[in-house]
Amino acid sequence: MYIQNRILLLALLMVAVTVPSGCQKQPAENPTTEEAATEAGAPAETAAQPEEQKIAPEMMTKAGEPMTAARYKAVGNQLKQIGLALHNLHDQTQYFLPTQEKHPEFYDENGRLKVSWRVHLLPYMDQKPLYDQFKLDEAWDSPNNAPLAKNMPEVFKSPDTPADSNKSRFRVFEGKREKDDEGEEKMTTLFPLGQPARMRDTKDGLSYTIMVVEAGPDKAVEWTKPGGLNPAQPKAELGETASQVAILKGDGSISLVKKDLEDAQWKEMIGPQDFTRIEWDAVEVKPGQTE
Repeated sequence: MYIQNRILLLALLMVAVTVPSGCQKQPAENPTTEEAATEAGAPAETAAQPEEQKIAPEMMTKAGEPMTAARYKAVGNQLKQIGLALHNLHDQTQYFLPTQEKHPEFYDENGRLKVSWRVHLLPYMDQKPLYDQFKLDEAWDSPNNAPLAKNMPEVFKSPDTPADSNKSRFRVFEGKREKDDEGEEKMTTLFPLGQPARMRDTKDGLSYTIMVVEAGPDKAVEWTKPGGLNPAQPKAELGETASQVAILKGDGSISLVKKDLEDAQWKEMIGPQDFTRIEWDAVEVKPGQTE
């Protein structure tokens, strides 16, 4: 009996040794790519990158075609924000931009701001922390200012601007002061070189003068770069826009106007001191309207 018990005990011990523990990890029947690569010593595949956000077709600019209602609504809201910031700056300083008299260090030898007018609007767009990072007495592409271009606020991005772009299509016409036939100086735009404009300088009336336009994608510039469109050839300067152009007027209102106007008509809308009263009904269009 004793010998039989010893044999039975030995048999049980052998079974216990050969049967794997329940908590021991078993090899997967179908190992994943990552597991197979790891076992083979190869690096595991990285996670798939998120797809680039697609732009809705109705938000795209199609050269020579009417602008959609959805796109005009989006662009119009942005222009209104820009207009409000310009007016708030004017309320504080009595000018639409900082003056050379008060801030000569902000200007270069040509009477142009060293950074874009857009940068100077940042404090009036809830962007004071970004504004404070700029050195306004340095060029827009200085070692300090150049890296800040990657932080373009959404308000300066057109609806079809790529997400990673730092270029804006919201442009002003940069003019100068010229002498008329009577020898008196007059501004050709609301953004002349040198001394900036005031509301009272707009002799035509703010509601008859263009401040900002949305130009074509080929006219987009780094949003921190100073300068503007040339008022001598305004229609060509607008670039490859739709057949309709969204504009911001001096009074803060917005309109959609025909692009295919004569340069003389564009100059009348841009010039603040030519005593012209624009017949808006003749140049304004509705979104999607074919001419």
